Amino acid sequence: MKGPSMNRRSLLKTMAILAAGASSSLMIGGQTLAFAADNKNKILRVQNDLDITNLDPANRSGWYDEMVMFAVYSGLCQYKAGTEWGWQLDAAEMLEQVDPLTVHFKLKPGIKWTGDFGEMTAEDVKYSYERFLDPKLSAIYASDWEALDHVEVKGTYEGIIHLKHPFAPLFTSTLPHASGLIVCKKAVEAAKDKKIATDPLASSGPYRIGEWLPRERLTLVRNDKWSGPHSFYDQIQLVPIGDLNTAQIAFEAGDLDMTKINISAIPKYQQGVDGTTLTVRPALAYTWLGMNVEHPLLKDLRVRRAIQQAIDVPSILDAAFGGAVKPAFGLVPPPLSGARGKNIYPYSPDAAKRLLKEAGVDNLQLRLDLTTSTDGGTVAQVIQSQLAEVGIQLKINQMDGAAFVAAGQESEGTAWKDAQLRMTTFTTAPDASWVTAWFTCSQVGIWNTQRTCDKAWDQLNTDAANELDQAKRAAMYVKLQDQLEETGAYVFLYHGSNAWVTPTHIKGAWTPDGQWPLFREIKSV
Repeated sequence: MKGPSMNRRSLLKTMAILAAGASSSLMIGGQTLAFAADNKNKILRVQNDLDITNLDPANRSGWYDEMVMFAVYSGLCQYKAGTEWGWQLDAAEMLEQVDPLTVHFKLKPGIKWTGDFGEMTAEDVKYSYERFLDPKLSAIYASDWEALDHVEVKGTYEGIIHLKHPFAPLFTSTLPHASGLIVCKKAVEAAKDKKIATDPLASSGPYRIGEWLPRERLTLVRNDKWSGPHSFYDQIQLVPIGDLNTAQIAFEAGDLDMTKINISAIPKYQQGVDGTTLTVRPALAYTWLGMNVEHPLLKDLRVRRAIQQAIDVPSILDAAFGGAVKPAFGLVPPPLSGARGKNIYPYSPDAAKRLLKEAGVDNLQLRLDLTTSTDGGTVAQVIQSQLAEVGIQLKINQMDGAAFVAAGQESEGTAWKDAQLRMTTFTTAPDASWVTAWFTCSQVGIWNTQRTCDKAWDQLNTDAANELDQAKRAAMYVKLQDQLEETGAYVFLYHGSNAWVTPTHIKGAWTPDGQWPLFREIKSV
């Protein structure tokens, strides 16, 4: 996620003309959305869930940043497009794990940075990875490089990554993912505060940022210093549209070339829509209802347990998705090792009523915060109905994605103190360590909005990431999820799917979970 700090920008106020040239417009809810037509360049217009917020590999916010980062940066390796998880060489011409503590790499000569920063070297690799451990940076993704001891530079292009201890996720969710991307040492050191925000400072990928109109669009243009495989599109235009209904309308009007759609919209495209290709991938995501254990109304474990047992997840998913989505039994999504097969506390309204009575709670009124999505709103309404059956009145509070995230983080003010129930979706990488990383004590007030904290849990989480025996690792992650359920602060809902629609002439390329498109490999046929 892995979710990770969004700003307070609204997701969509207006959409301005995307490039010079003739434009078309679309009226939605009294609002005119303007899109561009450009016959001079090959342009791909893509929906993004949010505007960019941070393009620093160590402090990125989420997938909406990552789809940009994989286009403007290079890593030693990168994920392959397709339906199976795997990695391929990127900036490295050689990458080999010599033993559990040693990784040898050699860069391809001649990779140029934009600006006047010269060639990518092993010093850039050393700088990029070791900065995750710099306490001054306070890297959100420091856990991805927790096992790093140092990077030894052996020559201009060659080096060795030395680990302090074995680290199972190194080649699944660190090196191929955004934490493995390489930044330019000279560019970052030359910056006033030595930090990367929405300006990558220097790019080494096939694209660079051409123009950014906050809240409207981000345009990626070709990097003229790129010496790798030629990408098809001259420009990628990313339009931040958090409401997938709005994005679907824009796509059907011909104003977007690629967009995610709601799960509930999948049947329409499965039946066939002329000129349209539907791509559905099982999401490496997890949606859950979390409870703020520090809120006065939720401090009693019996109250939280009552909420857990009052919610019938299969019925919710039948109502929201017509049975197309299966219930989750934990946070780790199948088919990842460590996924659970059952809950400890099953649905039981009788047990919920008994627990509330034992806690001396009557006429409990709570608020459920969530983002503005059609699917999420339907899920929330069913939860509202189910809680009413045990005597809990629930107010549904939908807000834009940036405001929702800010309301759970201490750095954004005191709104977190008023948070009660929150329905959240995080995305993850193909390793269970990326799922559990956000529920530690150190994440309280950041991404751990339930505010559960147990040092023994944290230690087990660390041990699981370091365990190389896959069967033992799986058992450890099951135990970690068991213990989260025991806190009463978590109701596991679903993992879901990522569904995209494109015109039939576009040959898309996505990560195997369909979380983000890989712009380097998308073509028009």
